[in-house]
Amino acid sequence: MSTSQDPLRPPRSTLPYDPRAEYRRRLGLLGSVGRSAIGTARSAAALLGTLGLAVASVGAPGAGARRIVRAVTLGQILFTGVQAVGLVSAIGLLIGATLVIQTSLMVPAADGDLLGKILVAVVLRELSPLITAIIVAGRSGTAIATELGNMKVHQEVLALVALGVDPPRFIVLPRLIATVLSVVALMVYFSVVAVLATALIANVVLGPSPVELRAGIARALLPYDLVLFVAKGVGLGAIVGWLACHYGLSVKSSPTEVPQKASAAVVRILLGCVAYDTALTALFYWLVARPLY
Repeated sequence: MSTSQDPLRPPRSTLPYDPRAEYRRRLGLLGSVGRSAIGTARSAAALLGTLGLAVASVGAPGAGARRIVRAVTLGQILFTGVQAVGLVSAIGLLIGATLVIQTSLMVPAADGDLLGKILVAVVLRELSPLITAIIVAGRSGTAIATELGNMKVHQEVLALVALGVDPPRFIVLPRLIATVLSVVALMVYFSVVAVLATALIANVVLGPSPVELRAGIARALLPYDLVLFVAKGVGLGAIVGWLACHYGLSVKSSPTEVPQKASAAVVRILLGCVAYDTALTALFYWLVARPLY
């Protein structure tokens, strides 16, 4: 009996051996596309399931459970929102200074009306929501994904389930609410700091007084800006909390998965935030183009 192997087939290892491995290698183009489609559908279903279960748990009964959820939410707001005030203040001041410098270089004789339009279009509509979401994603998104990943590794989530505790309600929902409220509040604070910094520095560099700048901002603002501001804040905050919790809870059992999932969470959060912000901006200018002109 001959024991020679086919020279065109690579040698196969003995143990451990997965009999499905050779079948996977024999898949053609159609099979690879089908497998990718099934994997994408399963990932999307799991991602939507994380958000859906958390939102569905809002109306769950239990006064004691609501008190616990409220306490966890307040703790998350303290870390996500309050402790990020210093960083947001510094970045808001620098953004205001940069805006004045760039305006003075491009339009040396800029008045309060022009500077107000630039502030509304650049800071209030774009930089304020996006930079705030990036700050929260970098600080809290990484922390949430790492924390939940370590909980999965140490079987803490399984222990909560064994005790009858609902993970979407006690783990995901408080962090989702905290990121939404924190992003909205930090957006307002960032806008105030950036506008004040721009007004003070512009008064020295360009000449328009804070009163002229305030009048220019008032003329540039539209009633739709409040809707856009709130929609961006709520949506970006939800994306940060949702994806951070999902990727943190997707850790299996290996500690090496925790930093990998945390990194993947931040990357997906940033991509999702930029895509969401761009889509809302395009929709905003498409709907209100006539009032702007």
